[in-house]
Amino acid sequence: MLETDLVNYLKNYQPLKDLVGGRIYPGVIPENGTKPAIAYNEISAPGHHDIDVAFPRFQFSCFSTRYTEAKQVRKEIENALKRFKGKMGNTRVIQGVSAGKYMLYEKDTMLHNAIIDIKIIYWE
Repeated sequence: MLETDLVNYLKNYQPLKDLVGGRIYPGVIPENGTKPAIAYNEISAPGHHDIDVAFPRFQFSCFSTRYTEAKQVRKEIENALKRFKGKMGNTRVIQGVSAGKYMLYEKDTMLHNAIIDIKIIYWE
């Protein structure tokens, strides 16, 4: 399954692992969890009807109390996935594509949120 392979790949990508350890969560980060941390969501899942290729888009929200740290975590996700080609676990990735990024500051939690959308084009 792509999502499992993707998360395992990111958890083992050393530059990202150095920043967040294994703190990559589906949906939301734990309220009192250690930061920096990453939450991810699949935000679209299109595919071709005539060939077995899909190209879902995942959004990664990189949370930190420090602006530059949130941006560094986002940069490492981009480094890990942009232009990635090959095997990712059992998934045959055709290419990873950066599909946009932006910053938010969440006043209620006092966390910086560096967001990146990544499209993973792969063989189903």
